[in-house]
Amino acid sequence: MTTQDDDRNTVDVFSNSLRQHGQSFRALNWGSEEGQANRFRILCEIGLSDGDSVLDVGCGLGDLYAHLQSQGVAASYTGLDITPDMISTARQRFPDAEFREGSLLGTVEPSLAQVDYVLASGIFYLRRDRPFEHLQASVRRMFELCRKGLAFNCLSSWAGTASSDEYREDPAQCLEFCRTVSPWAVLRHDYHSGDFTIYLRREAMRL
Repeated sequence: MTTQDDDRNTVDVFSNSLRQHGQSFRALNWGSEEGQANRFRILCEIGLSDGDSVLDVGCGLGDLYAHLQSQGVAASYTGLDITPDMISTARQRFPDAEFREGSLLGTVEPSLAQVDYVLASGIFYLRRDRPFEHLQASVRRMFELCRKGLAFNCLSSWAGTASSDEYREDPAQCLEFCRTVSPWAVLRHDYHSGDFTIYLRREAMRL
């Protein structure tokens, strides 16, 4: 399987899921609405606050935008997703937000401006073609696009038994790579046994 095959598979999986489940967390293959919201909470704890701009990579139906609204965070939001049906539905749900169709990497990447924070939730688990290399390239590109920092999550190989058709990464190996991108790196494995989040900042956190 090639990167292009992975991209086509991703579009097919989520297009079919959206047709099956409609505007639901299930369309994004989350196990529960609470699990999705918990991951959003952890991502935003990198320090996202009022007045910040944010790029949501793999935005799906715009649920992170809805989460920010529910938490009263007035951030300037842009959603990016490779699945046209997801983007079309997100635009209908949230006409006041900006949604862009395309991928972070490859020939279909749209022109993207730098933002304060880049966030990505659940974008790696379907990758088959050199998944860790894809993750590395994605993180480097996200870091290029952020002024303050980025946060992403990934399924964890520390989880014990795991489905063979989902990409899971060793959190320690991922953190080691991320520290080559920025020394200001944080690994969080304290909110879900099968999932981890990494923060990368441009500067040291001010206490």
